[in-house]
Amino acid sequence: MKINREGITVMLFLLLLICCTAALVNTLRVSRGMSRLTNEAIALSAGGNPGKESLEQLGDKIDEIARCWGRYEPVVSTYSRHDESERVSSAVRRLRPLFDSGKFGELYLTLHETDDALDHLRTTELPTVANIL
Repeated sequence: MKINREGITVMLFLLLLICCTAALVNTLRVSRGMSRLTNEAIALSAGGNPGKESLEQLGDKIDEIARCWGRYEPVVSTYSRHDESERVSSAVRRLRPLFDSGKFGELYLTLHETDDALDHLRTTELPTVANIL
């Protein structure tokens, strides 16, 4: 069976469309899941003054954020803008040292920065006219 050029072009276009859609779905899923975890950690940090009963939960949540991002960063950074994924990585890397040193005010701000970076990553990957041009 011989496939002509038009058939190959259509197949390549469909393959490209499937790959782009899969990347978008993955980015949305990862960023929304990470935002959920980050917002839970923000709630546990209580504006920079976490209670003693929530410290263990906050530490576990920070570890979960780091594990989640560590698992998805290589994939997301493959197809998204490097500066966007690096912004998230930088914020996530600062969370555990801030928690361990007891700088809960800075931790609270860094959690917000992480959530903002995830939101920005999500909006820059959406197929809008501004993003396409």
